[in-house]
Amino acid sequence: MRRHLLAVFVACVSIAGAAERALSDGDPYDYAAPITPTAPSWTGFYLGAHLGGAWGSSTATDSSGATLNDYWSSAPSGVVAGATLGYNWQLGPMLYGIEGDLGYLGLAGSATTAFVPLGYEASTSTDHDFYMTLRGRLGVLMNGWMLYVTGGYLGSDTTVSVLESCDDITCDASIASASSSSFRNGWTIGGGFEAAIEQGWTAKVEYLYYDLGSISVTTPASTLGGPNTWTVDTDGQLVRAGMNYRFNSFKFGQ
Repeated sequence: MRRHLLAVFVACVSIAGAAERALSDGDPYDYAAPITPTAPSWTGFYLGAHLGGAWGSSTATDSSGATLNDYWSSAPSGVVAGATLGYNWQLGPMLYGIEGDLGYLGLAGSATTAFVPLGYEASTSTDHDFYMTLRGRLGVLMNGWMLYVTGGYLGSDTTVSVLESCDDITCDASIASASSSSFRNGWTIGGGFEAAIEQGWTAKVEYLYYDLGSISVTTPASTLGGPNTWTVDTDGQLVRAGMNYRFNSFKFGQ
């Protein structure tokens, strides 16, 4: 019985030794290297939505050099909301791409100032509606999140109004007004933070400063004088939060 057990033990040791030699020689089996998961690529199209707040300033200057300060930057005065479409190219830890927005910029405000002679007042108001952007992005990727800067074009459907009034006895409660509605073209610059969530979804927070330049509004001649031309300059800021979904299967050249 002991001889049988010894024979079985020797046979097992021999088989194990042969298997070890075969594996070490690479025949018939190979050792498989451990699989290291790789982070998904950010390259490709993405589609998203954003929601946030907006505030800004509008300064009106008349032809004689008097200035109306129409500021409402003490608190957000409107809501910005819309959709986003973009494309990313990832090169190692660097990301660059192009992004566009379409949406609603609900920014509105007005202010009134006294003017010489006494009793004369002028007010200006600015309202924004539809807006769009087309911007470049440059970012750095770190462990599933990205810090980026962005800049480019921003345009907005804008209405600017000027109202002149006088309740002095010399001007007999006269009123003169004018307005201009147009799609104004400007520029924007800013930056943000975007983080990968799961299955192609990302979340972001973004800040944009924009400048829409100036527009002229002329009130008609009246007992107040005139005609008077007012130049209205508009700029503002946006803070937006959004979510994007990356369509990684749609890539240029792949």
